[in-house]
Amino acid sequence: MPLRREVCGYDRETEWLVWSIPISGEAVRSLARLLDTEGDEDLVHVYDLEGHALEEAARLAGFRPRPDLDHTLEAFAAER
Repeated sequence: MPLRREVCGYDRETEWLVWSIPISGEAVRSLARLLDTEGDEDLVHVYDLEGHALEEAARLAGFRPRPDLDHTLEAFAAER
């Protein structure tokens, strides 16, 4: 099953998704080196992005992290 991945931003108070941006497979592979994936080779789990990993995700996907949000890397089934 093909996957698409996004960096998502959740409001810290409501925990609602308020923002997301797609990130390329190549960028995800680069980010994987900075995340504790514990054998999740396809990166299908949700990963918290903080510190250097968040900075690298922002650089690779072209966004500015918002300090009022919790950022994650998430996988979704790609639409055909």
